[in-house]
Amino acid sequence: MAISPDQLKRESDHLRGSIAADIANADPQFSAESQQLLKFHGIYQQDDRDVRRERTRQGLGLDYSCMVRASVPGGILTSAQWAGINQLANEFGDGALRLTTRQGVQFHFVYKSDLKSLVAGLSRSLVSTYAACGDVVRNVMATSAPYRERDHERLQSLARTLDARFTPTSGAYWELWLDGEKAVSSVSAPTTEVVEPIYGDTYLPRKFKIGLALPGDNSIDIYSQDVGIVPVANADGEDGAVVLAGGGLGRSHNDPTTFPRLAEPLAWVPEHQLGNVVEAIVTTFRDHGNRDDRKHARLKYVVAAQGIGWLRAEIEERVGYALADPIALPAWDAPRKHLGWHQQSDGPEGEPRWFIGVPVPGGRLRDAVAADGRATSRRTAVRLVLEQYADEIRLTPHQDLLLCGIRGEHRSAVEEVLRSHGVPTVDQLSLQAVSSMACPALPTCGQALGEAERVLPEIVELLDGLLLARGLDDVRIETRMTGCPNGCSRPYVAELGIVGRTKTRYDIWLGGDPAGTRLAISAVEGVPLRKLDAVLGPILDHYRSTRFVGEAFGDWCHRLGVDAVCEDAPTFDLPGAA
Repeated sequence: MAISPDQLKRESDHLRGSIAADIANADPQFSAESQQLLKFHGIYQQDDRDVRRERTRQGLGLDYSCMVRASVPGGILTSAQWAGINQLANEFGDGALRLTTRQGVQFHFVYKSDLKSLVAGLSRSLVSTYAACGDVVRNVMATSAPYRERDHERLQSLARTLDARFTPTSGAYWELWLDGEKAVSSVSAPTTEVVEPIYGDTYLPRKFKIGLALPGDNSIDIYSQDVGIVPVANADGEDGAVVLAGGGLGRSHNDPTTFPRLAEPLAWVPEHQLGNVVEAIVTTFRDHGNRDDRKHARLKYVVAAQGIGWLRAEIEERVGYALADPIALPAWDAPRKHLGWHQQSDGPEGEPRWFIGVPVPGGRLRDAVAADGRATSRRTAVRLVLEQYADEIRLTPHQDLLLCGIRGEHRSAVEEVLRSHGVPTVDQLSLQAVSSMACPALPTCGQALGEAERVLPEIVELLDGLLLARGLDDVRIETRMTGCPNGCSRPYVAELGIVGRTKTRYDIWLGGDPAGTRLAISAVEGVPLRKLDAVLGPILDHYRSTRFVGEAFGDWCHRLGVDAVCEDAPTFDLPGAA
């Protein structure tokens, strides 16, 4: 009989369990209990779902491998760190790097026998997989584009501080993967074993996400976070931040008690109190989150049931002082403006420095030959730019890369490296190509019901064609696609969300705004992928004829309402419906 998640955590000896024994044996897979504990170490056991049926036909077991996720607080890596990560992609996995929507890096198809070598290699580059997954605070996100006028170091310092504060204190990570070595490590380790001071023996009911956004830049989708932090001074000029709480996007099909939710303003907090206030929110979730049903084990359900006022009172009791009311925030700009060339802060000699935002369609960074025979050596190009011209790389929440610290006289050389390796710049791609993203989905993700990343190019091509045919090729629609309703690519705050329901059918969500401050609404369910044009075509016809001048697609959907927007679109019977 399977034990409960909390019992497993309580009896795991602080995340050790039987992982060491499983690593040592010759089996290609981990035990069921180890699989759950591995998540706290940034590792998911998966299998290649493309070959499941054939292997079953041949009487073979599943083709097991692991996804390994490296945390990158705020999305910033030095060129040396990237060099280490890039080299490990040559040695382990499928030779590609997958950029995540939370500014991390994933290795796929890593076999059990290679896990220790990969994790140790990452640690030598001061990169950690600890707490990249599991029932803990995940990788802390932060606005990544280092525009010249921004106080970006303050934001990144806060991201690193919060990330360190909520990293588990158990020494299991060093024992299991680094043979106890703590001298050269990506995260600080305790000198003695202690009971987790924040998490306790059963950790959190489920994952917890924190994001920091500079005012006006909502590239991290701050309202989708459990806790969102926006640094802004109060009327007296005191440094601090507006703290938002209760956001989250995961849901389940056919269960209306699960739903996406936007975070609400909780308070304005002086900078020196931020750590304590955020910790109080985390421990409130620890103590009041649903531990009986993981589908409802998120802070958003606590806030939805109890109210933001209840949460504020609970935080005040835990920290021992009253919180100030939240202050109004500036309007948010639409994301994706980080692509292309932008000036950043001057270098150490006072000369101007630049960064270039490089699109990475689907977030998959590899050297490959496309179906049309054209080679795109994007991973090699990034490596060469970092070796010769850039001193830092930043991962964006939209799975793109920012190559930073480039001298003005080297801009043309950087462009030549990209061009010669077949890497298109933002001005060479369609508006839809740079406004769309997808989760990995099949064949590796065990939660995936349908495709996402692998069919995203087809979706982009379809949207490009539909818009062009209607004279709307200057319209940019923020589009997110997922293979299941968990929403890893954040489709429920997009103008157009495409959410997998089965292997071939998707639900269409409409009406989020370009700046990510409004939830989309379920519009058409169970659309066969091959019929997507039959749904979107009439909707875009309606948009063309009734939109206001300059009105964004999502704003138009919201103004009219989904019933009016979809009045000419076909409907479909859901699979399995009577």
